Amino acid sequence: MRQRKNRRHAARALNAQRNTREKQWPDTRPVYGSRKSLTEEPDDVSGKGRTKAKVLIVHRIGFVRAGVLSLIEKTVQFVVCGETDEAPLARELFLRHKPHLVVVGLRLCGADGIQLIKEFRSLNPAAAILALSEHADAFSAQRVFRAGARAYLSIEDAPELLRAFDEISTGHPYVGASVLPLILSSFAGGPKNCRSSDINSLSDRELEIFSFIGRGVSVSELATELHVSVKTIETHQMRMKDKLALHSAAELRQKAREWLAKSAVNRIREDPDSE
Repeated sequence: MRQRKNRRHAARALNAQRNTREKQWPDTRPVYGSRKSLTEEPDDVSGKGRTKAKVLIVHRIGFVRAGVLSLIEKTVQFVVCGETDEAPLARELFLRHKPHLVVVGLRLCGADGIQLIKEFRSLNPAAAILALSEHADAFSAQRVFRAGARAYLSIEDAPELLRAFDEISTGHPYVGASVLPLILSSFAGGPKNCRSSDINSLSDRELEIFSFIGRGVSVSELATELHVSVKTIETHQMRMKDKLALHSAAELRQKAREWLAKSAVNRIREDPDSE
């Protein structure tokens, strides 16, 4: 009987010591917050002294945004702070969340991705911008880097996205595997491509209008699409004619058609938004 009492007393003493230790050492297991709306400020999820880099996704195609979001959700170093297909909302999200990285499509709803890249660079030069194009195009790649982006990928290069994030986060430029051969070919062409050098003299806005003209878009339709006046479009046309040594609107249209026929731009298709 005395031995049983001694065992019971010993068990109570051990339990008391265990309870005391549990009070002294709080639970250090990570606690994850609930999922928030993509337009809300995400939780700062930190590991061992490391905070997740915030990523803003701006692309006109819903399934592309969803695919990028899915890739990022599987990582431990990145978190999506917002996503949209509209330039005005993209600017608002950029200012609100101050993302470390931004994925930008070149064609947005009623806006030009190149211009948006320039605006982001002006607002925060430290933000690393990755242009995600619907098609590989060496000329667009040149415009993207000139605008201030650090990386250029086509949708075909999607598996390289996280690697590109790592590279541009450390200040290094990155070009997708489908784009690199096109860029090297354009450089290798050298003097053979001298005829296209006059096109390079066009500003990004002029080049955007030039491509629309090549597709047969009228001045009034173009003004509506770009949210500017007809007079503004006519002024751009006049400047383009001067730069390209053309004498009429008909010559400008013909030049634009020929350029589209020789470039990757004519491969762009209007993909339906699959959201």
